[in-house]
Order: sequence, then structure tokens, then C-alpha cells
Amino acid sequence: MANVADGARASELVDDVTTTIVRRVLAGCDSEFADWIQTGLGLARLFPGFLGGGWLKESSVSDVCVIVLKFETRAALDNWLTSSLRAGWLRTGRNIAVDTPAEQVSRMEGMFKRLGSDLRNNGQVESPGIIAPDGIPSPK
Repeated sequence: MANVADGARASELVDDVTTTIVRRVLAGCDSEFADWIQTGLGLARLFPGFLGGGWLKESSVSDVCVIVLKFETRAALDNWLTSSLRAGWLRTGRNIAVDTPAEQVSRMEGMFKRLGSDLRNNGQVESPGIIAPDGIPSPK
């Protein structure tokens, strides 16, 4: 029989929201992009409800990076997304990267379903692999 506390914890997790933001790094700006994203993540940590975040490079030869942010609630995410602090930080990155529309998902599984769908729609059968910020590629 399920523990009531476990059920309560499971329902709390449903309210969190994860968003992915895809950016294309401009040629020659890889190092500046890494610093810029770390600054943005540091600023997001200042906001109530921020649960964590990071970024992934699509492949070693791609200019596409995916930023992942997780907040306790949609309201907490919206507070960050509409903040003047974030707007100022975004302005500092205009010469480093360009963004594409973000899509919010409520669970991490949704993000991976979206990425898999994007790969199929682009004619790619398998993932190109992910390069971590430290430059060590994940297995394909």
C-alpha cells in the first residue's frame, strides 16, 4: 500500500515546471557564450522557486545549445522570465547568441519527448550526442 507522504510528495512534483530555451551561438563566441550562460544561471538562482538549471551543446560541431531551467511553479518561472534583471542580462548576450521560441514542459520526460520529435522531424534517426560544458562528449 502506498504511503500517504509519498503520494503527497508525488503531487508536489506535478506543479513544477521545466522550460527549455534553444539558442544558436554566433561564430567564434563559444567561450563568451559559456560565461554568459553561467552568469544567467547565477542570476536565476536569486529568484524564489528556482530549482536548478544547466545547458547542453547539441554536438561538438553544432552551434545549437539547449538551456534547461526548472522552477517550483509556473508563477515562479514567469517571475524570472519577465524580470528586469533577466531582460538586462539578455541584452548583454545579443552579440553572442540568438534564441528560438521556448516551450515549457511540466516534467523532464516532456523535454526528451520534444527533443526526440524534433530529431525525427529533421530526418535524424538517432541523437547527435551531447557535449557537456566541460567539453567531454556523452556516449552516442
